[in-house]
Amino acid sequence: MHCVIIDDEMNGVISLKLLIAKFFPELKVVACTTQAPIGVEMINDYRPDIVFLDINMPVLNGFELLEKLKFRDFHLIFTTAHQEFGVRAIRQNAKDYLLKPIDEAELIAAITRIKANNNQGFRAQELERIITDINEKRNLKIPLHSKGEIEYVRPVDIACIEASSNHSLVTLVNGSTISVSTSLKEFEEMLCDRNFNFMRIHHSYIINTDCITRYIKDNSGSVLISGKKSIPVSKKHKEELLAVLGISPLQDK
Repeated sequence: MHCVIIDDEMNGVISLKLLIAKFFPELKVVACTTQAPIGVEMINDYRPDIVFLDINMPVLNGFELLEKLKFRDFHLIFTTAHQEFGVRAIRQNAKDYLLKPIDEAELIAAITRIKANNNQGFRAQELERIITDINEKRNLKIPLHSKGEIEYVRPVDIACIEASSNHSLVTLVNGSTISVSTSLKEFEEMLCDRNFNFMRIHHSYIINTDCITRYIKDNSGSVLISGKKSIPVSKKHKEELLAVLGISPLQDK
């Protein structure tokens, strides 16, 4: 069986290659890249049996890369450092994904499942269902009730939501803000704990975890959203956030 690895971090590529060589020497990594557009060419050219695909990548993310493929008849294993929207959608579709740093036992289990089912077809159809399901959720729009009008936005276009008196202030990814009558509690019920990438990290804030660009270890911690807005993390929500970011308690000291 031939494999292709696509990960925007070279360390991720190298470590995964070493693990595959150690536990599954019969698998051959025929190509790897840190550039998503090149990954599209590699998959179409090499027609691999297994593709290890990072979700968060510049230029094209993992889902956008899949949409550009001509060859789709392969087993897919997503790799990601975040328990984000995409991972939740993948989990719903019962597909394999590995959280970084990749755990040896989880990698062994994923490849063992693939080898056991290698003669079963419909991989292309399964991939189509994943793409369709994820895109439907990404393109879903929610209403934002502001004074005199209702604006409809996609959750992926929201960077964070802040409690503001009896209202909420919604900051979009493009930097613009909208004052709405919806409470933070209502937003939490609408966006958190569903197939979206939102978390309440403070009594006054809900954030889009895809927009986190930096975690700062000060007091109970804080995050930088879209490289601009600094938001505090409450002690109540810190442990959950660290788990999402893949940071251990020891690394937070």
